[in-house]
Amino acid sequence: MTEEALSFNSVSELYKIVGGYKINNLAVDSRYFREHLLEYVNEEIAVSEKYISSRNQNPHMVKFFWGHDHDFGYFKLSGLMGTRHIWLLSRMLDHFGLSLNDLAGKTVLDVGCWTGGVSLILSKLAAEVYAIDEIHKYVDVVNFLSESFDIKNLYAKWLSLYEVNTAFNRNKFDFVFCFGVIYHLTDPLVGLRRIYNSMAPGGLLCIETMSHPMEESVCIYEGPSISEGICGWNYFIPSPKAFQRLLQDAGFEVVHIGNGVKPLSVTSSNDPLGENRCLALARKVSNHVFCRAGISVDID
Repeated sequence: MTEEALSFNSVSELYKIVGGYKINNLAVDSRYFREHLLEYVNEEIAVSEKYISSRNQNPHMVKFFWGHDHDFGYFKLSGLMGTRHIWLLSRMLDHFGLSLNDLAGKTVLDVGCWTGGVSLILSKLAAEVYAIDEIHKYVDVVNFLSESFDIKNLYAKWLSLYEVNTAFNRNKFDFVFCFGVIYHLTDPLVGLRRIYNSMAPGGLLCIETMSHPMEESVCIYEGPSISEGICGWNYFIPSPKAFQRLLQDAGFEVVHIGNGVKPLSVTSSNDPLGENRCLALARKVSNHVFCRAGISVDID
């Protein structure tokens, strides 16, 4: 796949939305805002995470990493994800059939919000946005950003994906955005079914994952013991067909799946998302009967 084969029509509109989060729109003192964010970046704020030892842990639970690139107008923060949040949303808008207007009046969940790159954009488009992350400090940062820009419809919550079925009402969300999360789960099918139960009938799941470029329906297992000194928090990395089947078995109709140009394919190295990524747009199928054989927890 060449970059020329992709359309990026929505990117400029997304940057316009991001441009609303600058100094002139702050509801707090600009010096305080900058200093407080830098306290997180410089790890000057102690936030307890749920681990006993840092060995074989997600490094985000041990250190603070700013997630997305953001120009606040008088200072900039560079994140590990760079501008991928822009390109991920663009792929859904430019190649998977969504439009900016589709979110109007809707209730949305952002799974794995990190420092809020996706959440901030969604809050300008939807009626209500709930952002969740299993790491305290990222939830604190998103809430701080929400308060600082006086965002009335963005609510960040410290929550595991596996707990969405009890933390929120069933059939609540019209849209769920889940970027870069599913391959970090020990139980991806359980996680997807938790999402399914939280969604309104006919709701849409916008999801992206690391993926292996294989034609067969296979998952590669890595796990925390992959090797000494390497972050071992990738678990099951699906091929596109395995990704499709996971979604279907959880109760979703897969509307689109692939790299944006070719179905059931992964991105290449010259893609703005990087290589070996697969995206899907999936619709909740009402009253789907979940196969209970071999599941690790009680789930319907």
